[in-house]
Amino acid sequence: MRRKPSGQSGFTLIEIIVTIAIAAMLSVMLVQFMGTSISRSAEPILSIQEGMALQGIFENMHADYKLLLLTDNTPLDTFKARVEGGYYGVYTLNDCQYILFDETDHTEAACDTNCMLLKVTISTGKHSLTSLFAR
Repeated sequence: MRRKPSGQSGFTLIEIIVTIAIAAMLSVMLVQFMGTSISRSAEPILSIQEGMALQGIFENMHADYKLLLLTDNTPLDTFKARVEGGYYGVYTLNDCQYILFDETDHTEAACDTNCMLLKVTISTGKHSLTSLFAR
């Protein structure tokens, strides 16, 4: 049998400890980076779902308003009451008022009598939609 020279045998304890320490630091950095990415990966999907739910609510509003135009004597007033009452689902009502456009500077102003336009703004989460309904 041949024996190895005493100066060339394996790794020293210091080399093993340094290697383990470097591997631990790199793994901590990787876990922090991946943990943030994984935990925030659902945010875009949730945002899209909120937007699509809001769009669905507006589609229901438009369909119901078209039906009210055919069947109701005061469709805009009935529609306004339904929107304010939460008839179309779960949403936050930001604005639901009759408006009148000024012909000189093309701005909108609140209107009380004989208004032809109803401005509705609803929101869910970070999304909001606005639509005008006419008589």
